[in-house]
Amino acid sequence: MRRAWLLAGALLALCVGCNGDGGESDGDGPAPDAGAPDFSRANLVIISLDTLRADGLSMGGGPAGISPVLQAFADEGIVFSNARAQAPQTAPSHMSLFTSTYPSVHGVQNVAHEKDEKTGKSRAVIVPLREDIPTLAEVLAADGFRNIGLTDGGNLNPPHGFARGFEEYTYDLSGAKAQVNDGIRWVQQLAADDARRFFLFWHTYQIHAPYVPPEPHMSNWATAKYDGPVKARIEKLAGMDFKQRFGAMRDVFWKDKESFGWPESAYLHGLYRGEIAYTDKELERLFGVMRSEGVFDDSIVIVLSDHGEEFFEHGKWQHEQLFEECLRVPLIVRLPGGWGGGRVIKAPVGLIDVMPTVLDLLDVGPSRTELSGRIRSHGQSLAPVLTQTGPVRIRPIISEHVAMRGGNWTWLVSVEANGAKLIQDQVRGRRLPDGTIEYERQAYDLGNDRNENQDISTSGLKRVDALIKLHDAFLAMLAIEGAEEGETAQLTCDQIEQLIQLGYMDADDRPDCDD
Repeated sequence: MRRAWLLAGALLALCVGCNGDGGESDGDGPAPDAGAPDFSRANLVIISLDTLRADGLSMGGGPAGISPVLQAFADEGIVFSNARAQAPQTAPSHMSLFTSTYPSVHGVQNVAHEKDEKTGKSRAVIVPLREDIPTLAEVLAADGFRNIGLTDGGNLNPPHGFARGFEEYTYDLSGAKAQVNDGIRWVQQLAADDARRFFLFWHTYQIHAPYVPPEPHMSNWATAKYDGPVKARIEKLAGMDFKQRFGAMRDVFWKDKESFGWPESAYLHGLYRGEIAYTDKELERLFGVMRSEGVFDDSIVIVLSDHGEEFFEHGKWQHEQLFEECLRVPLIVRLPGGWGGGRVIKAPVGLIDVMPTVLDLLDVGPSRTELSGRIRSHGQSLAPVLTQTGPVRIRPIISEHVAMRGGNWTWLVSVEANGAKLIQDQVRGRRLPDGTIEYERQAYDLGNDRNENQDISTSGLKRVDALIKLHDAFLAMLAIEGAEEGETAQLTCDQIEQLIQLGYMDADDRPDCDD
C-alpha cells in the first residue's frame, strides 16, 4: 500500500495547478457537515450499463427526455460529471473498477484468440486477474457480505476472475428485460435476508452494438431519412432474439464498416440512443422494486458505465481509442435515503476511485479481512465529498488501452490534468539516431477543444511538457508496482460462443468444442 501512495503523491506533485477544489456545481458548495450520517451498515448495489457514454444521458449533455428514469435517480444522487473509465473495453475497465488498479497492473484484457503452433487451430485464451490482487467482492465477502453478480456475460466471464468473491455469478447473454427480471428476483430475496448485508452487481449489454431497440424507441430516435445499407441489416436483425443478434454482429451488423461514413454515423447514433431510452425504461421496473423493498433506503446505489462508444468522431467505430467519447462515462451515486442528493461534482474522477470510496463508506477495511494479497488503491476515496466532509483531491486521470494477445499489439496511455490531455502510443514510434524510440503522441486542450480536434503535442506549450512528465511518472509507478503477467486460462466452449456472438471473436476461429 505504501508504494502505491508514494507514487500517487509523486503524480499529484507533478500536476501543475492542481488543487483541492471539489468542483461543486453551485459555486463553493454546501458547507462541510460534521454530522454526516453513518453508512457502515448499508448494502451496496452497482449497476453497470455497458457501453454508455456520458453524453448519452440527459444529465450528461444528451438529448432531453432520453433518460427520465435515470434523471430522476440522479436528482436523488450525486452526479460526477467528469468521470473517466480507466480502459475503453469491458474486461479491463470492469477489473479496474473491482480492484482499484490500472489495467497494466491487474493484467486483464478482453479475450483474444491465438493459433496453436503445433495444431494450427485457434484457441481462445485470457490472462486472469493476478491471485495476489483481491477484488471488491472478495473484500466484502471476507467482511460478511452476501455477494450476487448478475451479468450479460461476454468479457465479464469467470475465467477472467470476475466471479471471485460472489456466491452467485450469472453469465447469460440475455439483454435488459431478462436481466431486470433476474434483478427483481434477487432484490426481493436479498431484502428478505435481514441477517446479512449484501453487494449486488447488475450488468447489461443492451446498449452495446448491434443497436436494435424495440419500438417505439427505434422510430423515436433513429433518423427516418437514412436509406443506406445499414437499414436493411437492422431490419434483418430485428427479427432475431437478443442472443442471435450478437451472433450476427461481425458478419451482418459491422460488415464492411470501413465503408461507413457520416450518414451511417447519424443513423447508428440514433439507434444507439434508442437502446439507451429502452434500457432506461426497463430500469424503471428494477428501481420500483428496489424502492418498494426498502433497498433504496438501505443501500449505496451506484450507476455507471465501463466505457463509451465511438461514432466516427475520430475515424473509428465501437470503443478502441482513448478519446472522450470512449472514456467519459456516467457515474451517479445515491446514498441511503437519498442523503445529500441533487449535487453535481465537476472535479475529474475515475472508475478506479469507486472501490476505495465504497469501502470507506461501508467501513470495510483490510484489518478485518483475510485475503490472498493486500488491498490496492491506485484510486482515491470520494467519501469526503459524498458525505460533505471534504473536497475531491484533484489529481491526474490516467487510462490505458492494452491489447497484447492474439496478434494484437496495442498499448496506449492517456493522461488528463489541468484541462489538457495527452495520448501516447507505447508501441508505435520512430527510432532516433541515438537508438532511442520517439513514440507517437497527441495532446489536446480540453477547455477550448472538447471534441479533441486540434493536436497541440508539438506546440511547445509547458502544459504538454507537464503531461509528458506525468506520463513518465505513471510508467515508473508500473515498474514499482511490479505488474506481473498472469497465467493463461482456457475458456469454455459456452464462453467462446458468447464472445463470438458479442463480436470479439470471428466465427472462423471457433475451435473444436466437445464440452
